[in-house]
Amino acid sequence: MESPQQRRDRRRAEKRRAIRMAAVRIALDEGIEAATVEAISAAADISPRTFFNYFASKEEALVMEPLWRPEELIDLLAARPADEPAFQSLRAVTRDLAVRINGIWGDMKPFIELRSRHPELAAKARAADETKLMDTVFEVVRSRPGVTGRIHARVLVIASFGATISAIQESQESGEPVERLLDEAFALLEKGL
Repeated sequence: MESPQQRRDRRRAEKRRAIRMAAVRIALDEGIEAATVEAISAAADISPRTFFNYFASKEEALVMEPLWRPEELIDLLAARPADEPAFQSLRAVTRDLAVRINGIWGDMKPFIELRSRHPELAAKARAADETKLMDTVFEVVRSRPGVTGRIHARVLVIASFGATISAIQESQESGEPVERLLDEAFALLEKGL
């Protein structure tokens, strides 16, 4: 059973998602210039003031939420056995993330379409999020067994994310299970491509 705080958090997340989807629909259907705070607010049946309780700008509303938070990834890595090699830990963690992302891929399609039309929207938010995510994860991975230094940690993390994204995209296109494709991608990495 949900606590009152969990219920509030869920409702807030649902409202944030509804506002974001209204913004993306307007931008895709009428053009990015038409996606004003006023138009987004009207489409989401809220006031502009309420809009600013959820987003700092229309650009923020038009960018997809990060699919994972650095803290979440760190927690998943920390839950792995302490003596497990970094490569195996990343393989297990990205498998969990890939299954989750693959399940919501359809919801992401409008954002992917908008990003392909207007890559400038996501550039700033993505750069800040990715830098924070990567720097944090690099440090955690550096402390795992088998990691020989900073560049090793970076390559492991970046290759793991690349394998994950590739498996998700291939799963969406082919219909094959994302888990099998991720295993294939990690097997390629392990062999050195």
